[in-house]
Amino acid sequence: MRRGLVVGRFQPFHKGHLYLINSVIKECHELIIVVGSAQFNYLYTDPFTAGERILMIHTALLESRIPAERVYIIPVFNDENNSTWYARLSTLIPEFHVLYSGNEFVKCLVETRVTIQTPKFAKKRTYNGTNIRNLIAREKPWIHLVPSSVALLMEKVDGIRRIQTLSKVENPVKPKTYPNIK
Repeated sequence: MRRGLVVGRFQPFHKGHLYLINSVIKECHELIIVVGSAQFNYLYTDPFTAGERILMIHTALLESRIPAERVYIIPVFNDENNSTWYARLSTLIPEFHVLYSGNEFVKCLVETRVTIQTPKFAKKRTYNGTNIRNLIAREKPWIHLVPSSVALLMEKVDGIRRIQTLSKVENPVKPKTYPNIK
């Protein structure tokens, strides 16, 4: 039984993520989705809590009729020591056979330890969290970029106002103090 792994921050979970998950679930019997940077929230780059992101993913999978029994959703805190990231990650999740990642830094960290497959991303410039957060902050149309269940959840937790407020109190262009590997 082949088990795949996808790692992301999902800030927010969008249709590009859903496209990726649909692709991977066709190739693998089971899928592990790691919600990375789980300790970060209420920041412009990471506005949602790990719990909110897990709910986004779960409701989007249900909406898309992806069988829940085939998917594990696991939050993982960042490891500040990049050289031990993979070793720590593998103690927190079930065994997997292939990592799906387009992140060159992640590939560099794990390339000698695990099979890596670069997935095909749908409209990567459009379907990405930074773009969606920026559209929300500027009050531009964004709702078509996320599954409807995610849009409803974002409204329920007041996520739109949260992003707009954070965009005013933080400098969204400032460099991160942690590596963007998840």
